[in-house]
Amino acid sequence: MGVAKPLVARPLRPFVDLLPVPPRRVITSPSRLAIPLVSTTHRFHSDLPPSRVWAYDGHLPGPTIEVDCGIQVEVQWENRLSGRLPVIDIRSPMHEADGVPVQCMPGRSGGAPNPAAAAISGYAVVHLHGAVTQATSDGWTENLIAPGQQALDTYQNDQRAALLWYHDHVMGITRFNLYAGLAGLWIVREARERELELPEGPPYEVPLLLADRNFDLAADGSLTGELLHKTDPDVMECFSPFTTVNGVIWPRVDVEPTTYRFRVLNGSNARTYRLVLTRDGLPDHERITQIGSDGGLLVAPVPIPAQGLVLASAERADILIDFSDLPVGSELTLWNNASAPFNGASADPSGAGTPDLEGLLPYPEVLLFRVVDGRRAGWRPPAVLATDFKRADREQLKGCVVRAIALVEQESSGPGPSMLTMRELAEVAAADEPVLTLIEAVAGQEDHVSRWRTVATRFEDKTNFFPMLGVPEIWRLVNLTGDTHPIHVHLESFQVLSRQSATVEVPEGGITDTGTSARVWIGREVDDDVPHALDENELGLKDTVRVNPHEVVDLLVRFDAYAGRYMYHCHILEHEDHDMMRPFVVMPPELMPFM
Repeated sequence: MGVAKPLVARPLRPFVDLLPVPPRRVITSPSRLAIPLVSTTHRFHSDLPPSRVWAYDGHLPGPTIEVDCGIQVEVQWENRLSGRLPVIDIRSPMHEADGVPVQCMPGRSGGAPNPAAAAISGYAVVHLHGAVTQATSDGWTENLIAPGQQALDTYQNDQRAALLWYHDHVMGITRFNLYAGLAGLWIVREARERELELPEGPPYEVPLLLADRNFDLAADGSLTGELLHKTDPDVMECFSPFTTVNGVIWPRVDVEPTTYRFRVLNGSNARTYRLVLTRDGLPDHERITQIGSDGGLLVAPVPIPAQGLVLASAERADILIDFSDLPVGSELTLWNNASAPFNGASADPSGAGTPDLEGLLPYPEVLLFRVVDGRRAGWRPPAVLATDFKRADREQLKGCVVRAIALVEQESSGPGPSMLTMRELAEVAAADEPVLTLIEAVAGQEDHVSRWRTVATRFEDKTNFFPMLGVPEIWRLVNLTGDTHPIHVHLESFQVLSRQSATVEVPEGGITDTGTSARVWIGREVDDDVPHALDENELGLKDTVRVNPHEVVDLLVRFDAYAGRYMYHCHILEHEDHDMMRPFVVMPPELMPFM
C-alpha cells in the first residue's frame, strides 16, 4: 500500500474506509423535486467522531441528479437548516508553530473563534454550476433563502452532456457554507455518450468530489470532528490538511480489472490538486485517458499532462482508467503534489507522495485503488468523441468586442486580509488617471499598445459588461497577482483561446482603491517554471479557467440562451467572498439602443 512518510504525525489512518457513492436520483421525464437543506451529522473517517454539517437532503455530498438533455427539472430548495454555522472560523495569529505551518495541522493554533461567523444562522442560495439557466434560477448571490423558506428553480438541461454541481452561493459567506457541506453533483446526459458506449452509472462510472477539510482538537489532542476553517496572517485562503473524496478522508475503492469512468470535481475552497497516479511508487499515467472537461466531451481523447491532472477549485475532468492488465490484489495510489497557494509551477510526478510542509501539503494522499476479482475487459474510446463542437478560427474572431479584466490583490490598510478584486477596464486613447498598459508583439509590425482605465473594483460598483445575445466577445484576463486564480463565468461555457506569458511591472502605489497602474508585456518569456500554454485537455468547452501569475488568458464567450443578470468570479472562495466577483447583464440586441 502506498503511504507517504509524514513530516508531521498523521492522526488518521489512510485508506481504511471504502469510497462512498452519493445516492442517485435518475430523472427520465419532466419532474419537480424537493431537496431540503438540513442540519445533520456526518462521519468523515471511521476513526473520527461524527461532525456537525449542513447538507442537501441529509447527504454529504448531496444526492447526484442525473437527467437527459432537454428534460426540465424543477427543484424546490427547502431551507430547513437549524442552529448556527457548524464550522469554527479561526485566523491564527501566527503562520508557523515550531517550524510547521499552522494550516498543516488540526486545531486552532492560538486563534480565537470568529464571533461573526459563529453567529451565521443558515441563510442559503443555491447555484447550479455549469448550468444554462434563466437568471431567475441561477442562484444570484443576494437572493437569500432564510431558514424556513423555500425557493423554486427551473433547470431546462438544454445543453451539452456534462458534470455540473450545485452548491451554496451566499454573498460574503460562500466559503463557510460550502465548507459546512452544501455541495452535490448533477449530471446531464445525451445520446452521443451512449453511442460511444461510455460507462453510465454504477458500477463502472464513479463520481469523485475532492475537498480538503480540517478539524478542531480536544484538550487531550484528539480530533473532535468539529469542522475548522483556519487561515493565518500570511495566507488568507483556507488550505486544510485532510483530503476528502465524496465526504470521506483518504478512502479506498475496489475496482475490477476493467475500464472505469471517473467524473472528478475539485470542490475545495481554495486548494488546487495536481493528481498523480502511481503503482509501486512510480507514475502510471499511461492508463488514464481524459475524455471531457467542464463543458462536456472533448473532440478527441487526450492523455493527462505528464506532470499530472491539474484541477483548480470548481474544475472538472471526465477520465477513463484502464485496470484490465493488472492482477487481482494490485494497488494504485492517487496523490496530490500541488503546493499551496498554487501558482502553476511545475512539479516532478516521481516525487508524488512526498509531504511538502512549505507547500501546505502535509498529507498528499487522495485515494487508493485496489484491484479485486471481476470482469476483465479493457476498453479504449474512439478517436472522435464530440461531434457538436469546433474551435473558433481567426476569421470568426475578427471584430469581436474585447473586454479586459485585471486580477488584483490590494494590501489591507488595517488588520484584515488583503482585498482580491476583479478590476473591469475600459480602453482609452489617453488618460491622466492611472492606466493598465498592455504591450503586445505583432509579427512583422510594431508592438500593439493599448491603455485601459479602471471602471469597477468592487462587486457593488456599477455594471459595465452588457454582452448581447448571440454575439461573441473576447474576455481578456490579466493576472497581476502572485497566485493562480480559477475564473468562473456563469450561464454558458466558453473557449479558452490562448494562455500567454507576460512580464508585469506594477509601480509602488500602483494599486489604489479606484485605480490600477501597471505595464504588461504580453508574450514575453518569463523565467518562472510555469508552462504558459494551453494543455490539450483545455481545448474543449470550459466554465472555469486557471489564470496563473505572469499570464494573460483570452476567452471566447458567447451567450445564446438567456438574457438577464449573472456573475463571474474567482472560484477560490476566500477570494470570491473578499470581492473578487462582478456582475454582467446579457441583453437582447434590440434593447441596447435604449440602455
